[in-house]
Amino acid sequence: MKQRNLSFVLRVALCIVLLVVAYVLQCSLGIRFSIFGVHIDLLPLIVAAVGVVMGSGAGFVCGFAAGLLYDVSASGIEGIYPLYYLICGILCGTAGERFRNRQIRGTMLCSASVILALAAIRYLFLFQFSDMGILIFARNIAAQLLLAVVLSPIVLVVVRMVSGRKKTASISLEQSMEGGSNGPS
Repeated sequence: MKQRNLSFVLRVALCIVLLVVAYVLQCSLGIRFSIFGVHIDLLPLIVAAVGVVMGSGAGFVCGFAAGLLYDVSASGIEGIYPLYYLICGILCGTAGERFRNRQIRGTMLCSASVILALAAIRYLFLFQFSDMGILIFARNIAAQLLLAVVLSPIVLVVVRMVSGRKKTASISLEQSMEGGSNGPS
């Protein structure tokens, strides 16, 4: 049992390292993913994929780590991002239980939901201080959602590799074959 817990902790730690690497690449080094002038943020995609693949506990930890990375950059009100992303990690993990055999769809849906909810929060709290028009804001959100849906399968593959999990359909097939051979004949 201790081996299994250590393995889970190690996989979550590797996912946090993936978050830090993605954050450093997209912010500190100036590498920004931009299509049509809209920048995509990989951290919500990673939190959603970790939640779907590894469950609520890993989503909680990775979401909190992603929020701390945002707080370190001083890009918003302190403490809001860790709370927001840990809640998103838990919800993506819970939703991931429904998408066990369709993880690509689940990751796309969760990634889009995380980005849309964050955009709504930013709109409600920060839009009044911005001179950006509502149509430009809506266009940027639509482009971010499109990019999130396109990049989610790629992020899902990377998170699966980091977490050491294969596609769950093949795992459940292997388990059913093992269960069939070990059961009474």
